[in-house]
Amino acid sequence: MTEGQFSLVVALYNVAEYVPVFLKSLEVQTYSVDDLDIVVINDGSTDESAALVSRWAEGRANVRLVDKTNGGPGSARNAGLDLVRNTWVTFCDPDDAFHPQYFQRLSEFISRDTQQSAQMLTGRLVQFNDASLKTSQGHLLNRKFRLGDQLVDLNLNPEYIHMHGPTTFLRREVLEAHGLRFDERIRPKFEDAHLIGRYLAVVDRPVVGLVASASYYYRRQRSSGASLVQGTWGDPRAYSDLPEHGWLGMLEAVRQCAGHVPRWAQYMVLYDLVWFYIDDKRMHSDTGSATPDQQATMHRLLERIVALIDLEAISSFSVVSQGWLFHNILRTYYKGIRDSDPLVVEGATDPEQQVTTYNYLYQGNLPQEEYVVDGVSRPPVAAKVLEHRVLGKVLIRERILVLPAGESTEIVLDGVKAVPTTDRRVPLQPGRKPEPAPYLQLAAGREESRLTKTVGGSRVSRRVARARAGLTVRQVLSGQSRSRTAALAINRVLRRQLKSVAAKKRAAADQALIRRASTEPRRARYQDAWLLMDRIDRADDNAEHLYRYLMKHRPDINAFFVIEQDCADWHRLQGEGFKLVPYGSDESVLLVLNAAYKLSSHANWNVEYPVSRKRFGSGNAKFVYLQHGVIKDDMSRWINGKDIAAMVTTTHGEHESIAGNNSVYRLTNHQAKLVGLPRYDALRTAALASPVEERRQVLIAPTWRQYVKKVIEVCATPAEAARAFEATDFGGTWMALLRSAELKELSVNQGVDVVFMPHPEFEFVVPYLDLPEFVRPARYRDVSVQAELTKAHTLITDHSSIAFDAAYAGSNLIYVQFDGDEIFRGKHVYRKGYFDYAQHGFGPVTDNVDSAIQELERIVRGGLAREEKYEERVRETFPFWDSRSCERITVVVENLGRPWDRQRSLVGLPHVTDNHSEERRGGSKGGK
Repeated sequence: MTEGQFSLVVALYNVAEYVPVFLKSLEVQTYSVDDLDIVVINDGSTDESAALVSRWAEGRANVRLVDKTNGGPGSARNAGLDLVRNTWVTFCDPDDAFHPQYFQRLSEFISRDTQQSAQMLTGRLVQFNDASLKTSQGHLLNRKFRLGDQLVDLNLNPEYIHMHGPTTFLRREVLEAHGLRFDERIRPKFEDAHLIGRYLAVVDRPVVGLVASASYYYRRQRSSGASLVQGTWGDPRAYSDLPEHGWLGMLEAVRQCAGHVPRWAQYMVLYDLVWFYIDDKRMHSDTGSATPDQQATMHRLLERIVALIDLEAISSFSVVSQGWLFHNILRTYYKGIRDSDPLVVEGATDPEQQVTTYNYLYQGNLPQEEYVVDGVSRPPVAAKVLEHRVLGKVLIRERILVLPAGESTEIVLDGVKAVPTTDRRVPLQPGRKPEPAPYLQLAAGREESRLTKTVGGSRVSRRVARARAGLTVRQVLSGQSRSRTAALAINRVLRRQLKSVAAKKRAAADQALIRRASTEPRRARYQDAWLLMDRIDRADDNAEHLYRYLMKHRPDINAFFVIEQDCADWHRLQGEGFKLVPYGSDESVLLVLNAAYKLSSHANWNVEYPVSRKRFGSGNAKFVYLQHGVIKDDMSRWINGKDIAAMVTTTHGEHESIAGNNSVYRLTNHQAKLVGLPRYDALRTAALASPVEERRQVLIAPTWRQYVKKVIEVCATPAEAARAFEATDFGGTWMALLRSAELKELSVNQGVDVVFMPHPEFEFVVPYLDLPEFVRPARYRDVSVQAELTKAHTLITDHSSIAFDAAYAGSNLIYVQFDGDEIFRGKHVYRKGYFDYAQHGFGPVTDNVDSAIQELERIVRGGLAREEKYEERVRETFPFWDSRSCERITVVVENLGRPWDRQRSLVGLPHVTDNHSEERRGGSKGGK
């Protein structure tokens, strides 16, 4: 092997916890570490990182440690590039590690490249978990390694792009000849790809050597939670520096050098753009924190960026799936393509309701539509327009049609017939072999037996060789002794064997349970059942209230309630006569596999699917989302991914925001039904029995904040979490309110009972807070929320949806929003929806403790009556005051089993609202 082949540039910044593993992985290389040129740039570290490297470098002339002021990874790497000596340069990270044969296999590949065609070498990225040390090769760009070591020309095979600097080796002479350096303006990512793209543009041919046998271990997430690449979209520079200097800068630089933008360069940017779009579609994405100015800047730059990407690249890109929407956003919004043959996608058919869903995308005005089903012109059962927004801007619209099912369906758009299809015309990963090039020759490796391998001059079985290498890897990553690592490896093998045996037994038992579900005794008990549940370990929500209605008024419906048997609510519900099935039990599997409907106030995956889909399948039950409260924020990114057959809505605004035209929700009025929450029936009754002027309680119930949760969940003890809670702006504000002298005076002089009921995410810290004696703490799990609401003449909250319940119960509302709209700017998971507190709120909006107390004093002095303007808002918000929500919901569920044209009309239900206007006024005013 040739000496002096590789130079390593290492940007070092505050990674003392991980440096020993990195250095150890160098020591165990089969390629002599003394033959590596290692340049470590200490980028202003404030921990022991530099000291650790300095001690390790003692006596090693090939290791140089250079100090500089902090300037970021690009700046540090540039400083290192000025010092490197060897042929190939790589930019490894000091919190990662190498396979013991990493550099040896790279060196062997170079020897096999007899014509020295490769201008860039790439190793395989293997991700590992910092805690468990579990490894994964599932990175999408690893697909190019599936055929082993290869030489690939990117001009012929642009999908073989590589964008990761630490696993990339570039020729030093090329870097120096063209003055190529990292662009230090690019943050918080893409600086590697930017350099790689400009580098490939200046070489004669962009030939990449894929060294599949060389594995680089990438720490997927540091134990501290910190990483250079985590939290990209929470960084303001992601909306300016990244697109301008990164994506656009690379495309323009490559075009200037090559005279055009090669397909591989376009693919590199498309790859990043797809992940940006995917991130923005996530419910909890940091893109929700982007300000209007940041959004505008990004959109302005995206116009210029996509202008440099040709239509052929968009149409062929399949390195990672673009998805139907993003593919068409690029084609129709940015490229202005209007197909002559409109594409209408045929979706699922519901055989019971006898309807089929269709979708198509469009720009501009809604096309003129005609629908012909089995030769007959038919109106749609339901239709809506869904807006697809990226960073707050509508980039494409989707038409959703629910049509009567038939043998043949024709949809005519603006006079052009579109034949429905299931082919969305999106390029898929082809998985093809690279296009061969006669000028690329890679000599065969050393001839060795399929069963044996030469290691250290000795021939051993390949299985033993792999085991030894794997043992060394785990020893390095864990920092443990070889004997300890070997002992743990043996234990893992034994555990896997035991786990395998247990899995086979469980699989056999699962199959027996599935067969049992179809036997007559169980089918007789559970066939066509309604499965109701709230939370796994808690009831007292909409499913419980609906079940109680069914038990009393519809005993003909075969309903069961699912909840954990050891929870506090089990015996209470059992005492009422609920037919209970323990969550997670064999009996729950039998129920799920026979049920017709699953109804729940929650839609988390473990509620939507109460038993394991992998083990037992999904069953045939349709999911009915009863909701936990009234939706006021944009929850579309979460709800759109759910398979919801029917969904309860409660207010005019909520229903219109979900089922209406030009909304961001997929559900039409075929699924979303304006019927009211089940618990509102009982809440209405209790409110009438508790006139607001007779109530003595003030309920203080703030919602939670994502940023506060992150602060307290890392605390070692609840007491420490309580201190951390109070130290945040959120916790400090609410504690200031609870401890205010004015609130105490109201409590003492006006007989006001103060109850503090924080969101369940925070309630574990409540016993450790120093609350005043006049404040009674309450936990959701320990009280009846409805009872607390109907005892309260005033609710003080911030953004909690409990405000709707309080308003319906007749209570006064005071909003304390000290952080204003900042809750929608990354401090929480919320995205702003239709509800505007100033225009739609049920009480005054305050931004500080003093103002909130003043409003409370005004309410108390005014006799507790709700102001007329807020009373009017409440009347306009809620359409139903008849205590018949459960009845309406029951009809909705029964309609799911009827053909669309034979369903019972909800409008036809006999309402008492119009004939009981006095009762309606009394309910909204707390029975006055």
